[in-house]
Amino acid sequence: MYRIYPTLLNSFAYYEAQTLDAQGRILVDTQEMLNRINRVKRPTSQAQQRGIDFEKAVVTGENEEDFKDGIIEKARLLLPQKYKTQFYSESKYKNCLIYGYVDLVGENRAVDLKSTRFYEPNRFAFNHQNFYLLGLKKHGVKTLDYVITDFEEVYQETYSFDTYDFTPLYRQLDNFVDFLEQHKKQIRDKKIFDSKTDNNQLSMF
Repeated sequence: MYRIYPTLLNSFAYYEAQTLDAQGRILVDTQEMLNRINRVKRPTSQAQQRGIDFEKAVVTGENEEDFKDGIIEKARLLLPQKYKTQFYSESKYKNCLIYGYVDLVGENRAVDLKSTRFYEPNRFAFNHQNFYLLGLKKHGVKTLDYVITDFEEVYQETYSFDTYDFTPLYRQLDNFVDFLEQHKKQIRDKKIFDSKTDNNQLSMF
């Protein structure tokens, strides 16, 4: 059994596509992919911290004055009136356990708060966090909404369990499992290979 979380699969998507950063360098090469699998600590980037601050401001009101007028209010209007934060989700595909925490769940909706330097429509159509829809179905969740800001405006993307095609995500997950097996000797964080987990008992840790 492999234990895999969506942000790791998103990193693998960058790796497969050989996506370049703003300086024209490969964003995730083989070593960087292994570092992320091995949970090698790295400093929080300015963009990452800005995203963390945005989420805190929306959910708790902390430092909301640091954002452009109206941004936090617009984001809040797109949330369920009542919700739980950091809601755990897990689902199975073949010999993989896909697990993680979605930002908010309420009123048969899940919501993930996102920030980006530049927004374009359907940005999250193939995001592996869409796997949360599989794990949250048993809780009555029907849609996953991304509430996104570029710090100038707020956008929303909605994906429904009933209409979403998981096929491209499954294909990439299969490729990621192949990558894990090919680089098994270089993977120090063995939690990703959960030999203790079977079909009857799924472990969070």
